[in-house]
Amino acid sequence: MRFRMFRSRALRRRWLLLATLVLVLGLWSCFPGPVRELWPPPAGETRHDIEVVFHDWHTVIVLPRSNGNVGEWEFCEEGWYLDGHQGPTGVVRALLWPTASAVARRVKADPPWVRHSGEEVEHWSFVLSDAGLLQMLAYLEAEVGEPLEDHPGWYSGKRSYHFFYSCHHFTASALRAAGLPIRPWWAFSGWMVGLQLDRVEAFHEEEIE
Repeated sequence: MRFRMFRSRALRRRWLLLATLVLVLGLWSCFPGPVRELWPPPAGETRHDIEVVFHDWHTVIVLPRSNGNVGEWEFCEEGWYLDGHQGPTGVVRALLWPTASAVARRVKADPPWVRHSGEEVEHWSFVLSDAGLLQMLAYLEAEVGEPLEDHPGWYSGKRSYHFFYSCHHFTASALRAAGLPIRPWWAFSGWMVGLQLDRVEAFHEEEIE
């Protein structure tokens, strides 16, 4: 009897150790380092400013332009965000199976935190290297389909919108393409991508002089 109890406890300890190891490895895999050949920018190289904005449950990439305007990139579920097909059924449709997406590639006179100054808007500032900017733009352009005539500045998305690829995954994937230390697959919600962006910001403060 004592032998069985000892064996049972030993087995539980092994399973607990295994579960702890899996959890630690899983969490570790969520927080990668930067891609060193892309980021941070080498000393003396031009640094390109970008902003990442969280507003109204969406993340948006903002690129300053030389004429004072800003370029914005955004990803959404077309039916919900552009056509107004919302409500409980819209939530189920948008999250539980692949649906048509849309990508915004537009120019605005003011950034989102100015246009929505009376609302809750969070934003993070980063710099990219020349190579990182090119890689990020290549990723973003590859997501753009045909123009949506009823929605100026919006284009059909090349990927479907669903729980495993939302606006947060789109944003995180673009930042990872630029070499920043972020894990795109671990961006299922606003707080998850925000947690990662806070971590990227901490890296940024350490790496960028």
